[in-house]
Amino acid sequence: MTTCCARLSKVYMITTNLLFACLGVAFIALGVIGMKDGFSGATLFPNNIFKYLAILGGVICVAAIVGIIGAYIRKSVVTYIYMIIIIGALVFQVIIGIRIYQAAANAAKYLSDIWPTASASYRLNLQNQFYCCGYQTIMDGVVASDTCQPTSSLTSNLPPCAPALQGFVKSTFGKVYLAVFAALALELLAMSNAITLLCTGSHTDQDEEDERRKRRKSGIRLDDMTVDTPTTLVGQEEPKYFAYGTEDVNRNNRYDSYDMYRHNNNSNHYSDNYNGNTITNNRHGNGNGGAYY
Repeated sequence: MTTCCARLSKVYMITTNLLFACLGVAFIALGVIGMKDGFSGATLFPNNIFKYLAILGGVICVAAIVGIIGAYIRKSVVTYIYMIIIIGALVFQVIIGIRIYQAAANAAKYLSDIWPTASASYRLNLQNQFYCCGYQTIMDGVVASDTCQPTSSLTSNLPPCAPALQGFVKSTFGKVYLAVFAALALELLAMSNAITLLCTGSHTDQDEEDERRKRRKSGIRLDDMTVDTPTTLVGQEEPKYFAYGTEDVNRNNRYDSYDMYRHNNNSNHYSDNYNGNTITNNRHGNGNGGAYY
C-alpha cells in the first residue's frame, strides 16, 4: 500500500510541477511584457510589480525543477528544499497579490495620488493610450498634444482621463490579483504532494535500497538486515568488525596451540611411562621367566 501511494505521489509530483513550471513561465512573460510597457495601462500598476512577478516566476520555475528532481531522486533533503522554496514563493506571491488588490479596491485614491506627481511624459502616455485629456477635467493636469489642446475658452473633444483610468484599474487589476491568488492553489497542491512523499516513507536511502535489492537476489531474508550484519556495515564500522574478528581468530589460534602443546606433552609422558614399564617387565621377565604387559 505504501509503495502504491509512493508511486502515485511520484506521478502527481511530476504532473503538478510541470503545471507549476508553466505558471512560472507565465509570470515571467507577464513581468517582462509589463516592464517593457507592452500593453495599454501597464504603467498604472504599482512600482516594480512586474519586476516582482518576473522574479516570482523564476522562483517557481526553480521550485518546479527541484520538485521533478525530487520525484526521481528519493532523498528527503531534496523534498525539504523544494518545500522551503514553495513557502517562499507563496509568501512573495501573497504580497504581490495584496498590493494589486489594494490598488484596485481604492482606484480613485490610488490614481489621484499618481496623477499630480507623475511626469509630463507619463501623463501624456496615458492620455494617448486611453484617448483622454486631463484627469478630473480637461484642464486638470493636462499635457498638451496634437489631440489635446484645451484652453479656457475652448473645450476638447476628448473626455477626462479619470473615468477611463479608474475603470481600467478596477477591471484589469481585479483580474490580475484573482489570477495571482488562484495560482496559490497549485502551489498548495504541490506542497501537499511533497508532504505525501515524506509521509509515505518513499524517501529511502539509495544505498539501503541497493542493499535490499542485492539481498532479494541472494535469497537472504530482508528482516535479517540488522546493524550486526556485516554487509550492512559501512564506513569505519566494517573494518572494526573484521578487526575484532581477526583478534578473536588469533586468540583462538593461541588457545589451540596451547592445547596441542598439552596434548603432545601428555603423549610424551604416556610414552615414557609405557617404555619404563616395558623395561621393568623385561627385567622381571628375565628373572622370573615370564613378562606380563
